[in-house]
Amino acid sequence: MISDELLRAIRNDLPMRVTIRRLGRQGPPAKQVEGYYRFLCPGCGELRATVNPRNNLAHCFSCGQNFNNIDLLMSLGYDFLAAVECLEPWLQTHQEHRTRQE
Repeated sequence: MISDELLRAIRNDLPMRVTIRRLGRQGPPAKQVEGYYRFLCPGCGELRATVNPRNNLAHCFSCGQNFNNIDLLMSLGYDFLAAVECLEPWLQTHQEHRTRQE
């Protein structure tokens, strides 16, 4: 069973930038533009999906879709459980890295 705490952490604490980097070529093209992290929207194909740094939620300013880390993987063909199983170790690695830096 997947805990609510794990889902919250995957959505909010794992930066979308980390997820996209870890996906490599499988992930959408992305770049930093005007101080915001943007990536190619899986919904409409425009480079207008912009990550809000306050809540780690991406919003596409072309088609209006919203994405969190799980949504992004599901848009790439993962089912929900596979997405969570993929993201959980990335979250743990990110948290360990942050802890070492503090």
